[in-house]
Amino acid sequence: MNFFDIAIILFAFELVFKKFISEKVFVISLVLSSITAFIQVLVVGYKWQYMPIYIIILSSAIGHTFGLKFTNKVLKAISFMIFFTLFITSTLLIYFLPIPEFTIENQIYSVGYEEILISVDNREQPKAFYELSNLEASGKRELLVDVYYPSAADNEPIQLFKNADTNWGKTVVRYLNRTWGISIPEFLLSHLNLSYFDIGRDLEKLSNKSPVVIYTHGWAGEKIFATDQLITIASQGYVVIALDHTGLAMFTELPSGTIYNTGSTENSTKVYDVMYEMSLDIENTLSYLQSSNYYADFSDISLIGHSTGGGSAHLYCLRNNCNSLLLQDPFFVPVVEELGNIELVTDTYFIYSEDWYNGYEDINELSEIEVFRNFVENKDLAEGYYMTNSAHYDFVAFGAISSLTKYTFLKGSIDYTDSLTSNNRFNLEALQNKDISISNYIKTINE
Repeated sequence: MNFFDIAIILFAFELVFKKFISEKVFVISLVLSSITAFIQVLVVGYKWQYMPIYIIILSSAIGHTFGLKFTNKVLKAISFMIFFTLFITSTLLIYFLPIPEFTIENQIYSVGYEEILISVDNREQPKAFYELSNLEASGKRELLVDVYYPSAADNEPIQLFKNADTNWGKTVVRYLNRTWGISIPEFLLSHLNLSYFDIGRDLEKLSNKSPVVIYTHGWAGEKIFATDQLITIASQGYVVIALDHTGLAMFTELPSGTIYNTGSTENSTKVYDVMYEMSLDIENTLSYLQSSNYYADFSDISLIGHSTGGGSAHLYCLRNNCNSLLLQDPFFVPVVEELGNIELVTDTYFIYSEDWYNGYEDINELSEIEVFRNFVENKDLAEGYYMTNSAHYDFVAFGAISSLTKYTFLKGSIDYTDSLTSNNRFNLEALQNKDISISNYIKTINE
């Protein structure tokens, strides 16, 4: 909880239990709670979870202003129970649906951020993407890219989405409702627009060119889903590029409108083609940045791919030089079906969730751990690990978005902070070609 959370809860607590404090203390608490709530909305933004507390403050202000008091003991008791219920409800909502704060530990550099729109003039919209989304079949390929880069300048955390035209959290809920046929209220994740990121805009880049790390998301993922890991990598001296695969991503906010994913793997004519086109997205992104003289060392490129993004990262490295390849629960069955094997050409670090390590998948007869054990060639270039008590989405930031996800199939029982710490350590050790530290959470795959 931040300062505003604590201050408003404490002041509201005094308003609820006003019969135990003096009139003077009550008035002071009423004034301070009103001022704090007003400043919070201006500085942080409106958060629906505070509505019950706002009702307490407003009702208390009206009652005090007009001298409204209940003399009947029953009415007093009912009034107290209503206020107490509102207080408990708001406190629990604030605790279980906090405003996410993406912070960096053990950072060497500050992290700058910029978003870049790329229009690929010589590439038509691929069928692999428009058959899975509301993309038009005609038109040129457009990609939206986040770049995190190291800087020696100081920065203050920023709220990337606070003033966005559309609400990021509502868009996520709409996707979940559309995909799973459920009816989650759209306001439930609206507070995501208030998320704090330990990054700054327009920071000066380092004087030396930094190595490049590409992040490629999975099916209906999003370029921001691994931000907690990506800003940590950038703080260690890397230029980190995360791209939305437009049409496959959960949503992409292009100037022309919102492009959103509408289908699962069953809606794809050929999943391998999706991965191949994703690998072209990576090439298009790097070509654009190099041609625009973006300040980075493009001779030193590593990739991190989650799920379907793991397949696309592998296909990219088959055609291009890569320093390291980090694969988080890579979805390789379609690659095996198309190419017959997984031929490694660079140092490759596999890390699986414990679910996938144990062979859990409900869409393939061939499990991904069997792919790793039986279809990966050049095993001298491969290192295999798994993260204990984890599921497929413990490699992305759902744990920070809402603690409620720990009760769903999206996450394993591992705590978000433990999965993040483990992911960060694994990523940096792999990128720096160090020995991977074995711990309670990172284990070696036994052949």
